[in-house]
Amino acid sequence: MGVENRDYMREESSYRYGGSSHPWMQNIVKTLIIVNVIVFVGQLVIKSPMSFDEFKTRFEMNAPIVPQNANLEEVYQQLRQQNRLPDTPVLNRWMTLETTKVLQGQIWRLTTYDFLHSTETIWHIVFNMWLLFLAGRQVAAKYGQYEFLWFYLTAGVFSAVFYIIWGLINGENVAAVGASGAVSAVLVLYAMNWPHHRWYIYGIIPVPVILLVVISAGMDFLPMLKQLTGGNRGDHIAHSAHIGGMLFGFLYYRRAWQISSLIPKGISKNNVFRRMRGPKLKVHQPPVQEETTSSLGTTIPPHIAEKVDKILQKISESGEASLTHEEREFLAESSRRYRR
Repeated sequence: MGVENRDYMREESSYRYGGSSHPWMQNIVKTLIIVNVIVFVGQLVIKSPMSFDEFKTRFEMNAPIVPQNANLEEVYQQLRQQNRLPDTPVLNRWMTLETTKVLQGQIWRLTTYDFLHSTETIWHIVFNMWLLFLAGRQVAAKYGQYEFLWFYLTAGVFSAVFYIIWGLINGENVAAVGASGAVSAVLVLYAMNWPHHRWYIYGIIPVPVILLVVISAGMDFLPMLKQLTGGNRGDHIAHSAHIGGMLFGFLYYRRAWQISSLIPKGISKNNVFRRMRGPKLKVHQPPVQEETTSSLGTTIPPHIAEKVDKILQKISESGEASLTHEEREFLAESSRRYRR
């Protein structure tokens, strides 16, 4: 058969390119959206009275809870005994991005915050997931599902580090939640690859996606400049996390990074159990190499077929962008020579 006929070269749809053997990896954008929604529901459902750390943070942000000159611990205990403390999401206490706790060693917060959203309004998660849906599908199709997953997670960590550094520079220590940093990286990568694609504002105004990115960057950059000059940013939006995500998306595109190539792929549950069970005795059978025949009757040498299979499997796992120039040339030449 020709190389075009191999199973993993058949796309089920334009957004299934670069899949994986795991069902949840076949459409990683859909999986990420589902995970975010599940976590959001968990935030809404799993609640308990506000912790002292949350109470203190709310006070430091000048929320109208207690007088400025009050003893926080005494007021907190008094409100707790009177059952007057508001309920807050339990997940937030372990997953939000907080500079002091990250510096104390709770480094998991650099990525867990990425799956939390504000419970004060549903529009925070709706807007982020909508942008992820619009831009993420085509980016994942180009770079591969596995690579997109690691790009998304790494972008979230990069945004978190950028946010923490910016906060240390400005003396600001405000907890942050949301996928906006990672989604901003996805949006920039989309715009760099397809700058002239048009999105419709309110469904009627066509705007090039690259222009939307520039406008979004300006809306985040101006409040940061205001902070540098000693002004108050005037909102509770993590602008620096957005800029951090945009910067990561830009660097990823310009430097042609491939994050998944740095991740060991040989670690799996089956491999772990196999090592725990120990080696097995096997009867040795010499491998039989079969010649592959194209649909025109042309015999494909075993070593050529094996190399083609490896290249196509690489495309399936990491996307076409992961191929070297030599691999592209070899695949094209093989396709011409042994085509149907």
